Amino acid sequence: MKTKTKKLPRDVWIVMPGLNEEKYVGSVLQKVSAYTPNIIFIDDGSSDATFSEAKKSISHVLRHRVNMGKGAALKTGCDYAFDELGANTVIMMDSDDQHNPAELQSFVKAFASSEAEIVFGTRRLSGDMPGFKRFFNQLASHLVQVLFQSPFIPDIPSGYKALNKKAYKKLRWNALGYQVEMEIACRVSKYRIPFTTITIDTIYHDHDKGMTILNTLDFLHNILWWRITL
Repeated sequence: MKTKTKKLPRDVWIVMPGLNEEKYVGSVLQKVSAYTPNIIFIDDGSSDATFSEAKKSISHVLRHRVNMGKGAALKTGCDYAFDELGANTVIMMDSDDQHNPAELQSFVKAFASSEAEIVFGTRRLSGDMPGFKRFFNQLASHLVQVLFQSPFIPDIPSGYKALNKKAYKKLRWNALGYQVEMEIACRVSKYRIPFTTITIDTIYHDHDKGMTILNTLDFLHNILWWRITL
């Protein structure tokens, strides 16, 4: 007998940015739709058929006419969820099929069982993750911990995370690109926002996509900047 998928609460919305993800976006949105109809997709200036593919699956598809960056797309989606749709909680997901929708309920449970205002999805630092990413991943977490004298946040670059409306008011970031993940961690550390973590799957389809070594070095530079300016 097929087990019925448990739906997420009505005040939980998924925010999913994407750039040139026509290969995955349709199947990803269908998978997530099994858990909730509350999905906001932000097409961040794609030059392929990402926008039209997303529109086939869900109603709330927003569009940047030009590429503005992941941080800008996430902010567009979160603003829309909290200000226009009455969301209490947003779960952020990437649109390249590297996040397992079956883990969505784990974020909801983590909020219910703690005082956390943000839940970080942390991947196992296994052999599936490229070596340079494992190294800089751990280095970034230790730097944030030392510079902000704060609790350790593992796997800062992970894009699978959730935050409630209270946290978003404190965290609303300025970063436009991939630096958004680091700025969120620095703001959580600076403002002592209560958080918890859950373990998520490590899934890779395209090792050449996402953050590069240059992106990661830029992250480390920005940690120092945010330590001074936040």
